[in-house]
Amino acid sequence: MQKLYHVTICNKSLNTHKNPKWALSQNGDRSLAEKLDAAIENLSTWYRVTLIMVIIGLLSLSVVISLSQYHFQEEINKHGEIKEIKDEKTGQIGLAFVPDTDEIFSTDSVLKLYTTQVWLMASNGVVIGLLSFLFLWITSRGQSYKKELKSIEGQLIRQSYLVNFETSLPEGETRTDKILNHSSLVFPELQAILRKVKPEGKKLPYKQNQSIGSETMDVVVSTKKGYFTVKFFDNVNAQTLEQFANNLSKSGKPLFRVLCLSKNFDDELQSAKLATIMQNLNLDFDMDLIFEDDQGYSMLWIN
Repeated sequence: MQKLYHVTICNKSLNTHKNPKWALSQNGDRSLAEKLDAAIENLSTWYRVTLIMVIIGLLSLSVVISLSQYHFQEEINKHGEIKEIKDEKTGQIGLAFVPDTDEIFSTDSVLKLYTTQVWLMASNGVVIGLLSFLFLWITSRGQSYKKELKSIEGQLIRQSYLVNFETSLPEGETRTDKILNHSSLVFPELQAILRKVKPEGKKLPYKQNQSIGSETMDVVVSTKKGYFTVKFFDNVNAQTLEQFANNLSKSGKPLFRVLCLSKNFDDELQSAKLATIMQNLNLDFDMDLIFEDDQGYSMLWIN
């Protein structure tokens, strides 16, 4: 997590032109964050499909070899049986086929087939071991690559947060429209929803005044990763923040991101103690603290 002090960008009020990233997104070109998010999803799909193929291969191999062994043993039992016979001269124990009748046929060929089946079963174990290793290796590497990509995506989102929230005026008629329009420039999950909205709409579908646990959230957007939520506060101190976070954690709802907006954060939250306060919350979701004023937004904490 990264701590950011409240700063005032002097040229914020002068930056009244339409954000170029927003124009690019509406023209149909994916942002870098959205492409990275898609790459993570593709990687997850790739290694899941690979694991399924490995499992199918293991099951198919086991079934084929087991059926082969079963039918071979069935044929052997029709004509006799394989027994261990001890050589009285050497004391060694070997395999021999003992026929049920006096009919003459090649016992050597039967023994060779039986030995082949034994080696086939041993090979089956080796192949299963190798495929199991491949299964574990793919799982480990896939999770490692996914974690690395998620780390890169997190850094990109933090940079995008700073660029868009600190240097651009929000667009929209209401507080809700402004924060959602700005958030759409940062989070690929929201950009993906916007692409599905009809061109004449150009607004994120959202719900207002939704209860999550014992808290009433001002804005809730349902995404593929959980709920993107916004809460507007009049004043925020450490106790307010702790109670709010605990109530959301107890709700059991899948929360993707929680934005806390306020015009006033107390001095303790603007001091070096903020990092400790946020870490002690032990959140299982991301929560950001954002200053809101007439000129726009400024980041206090990016999770």
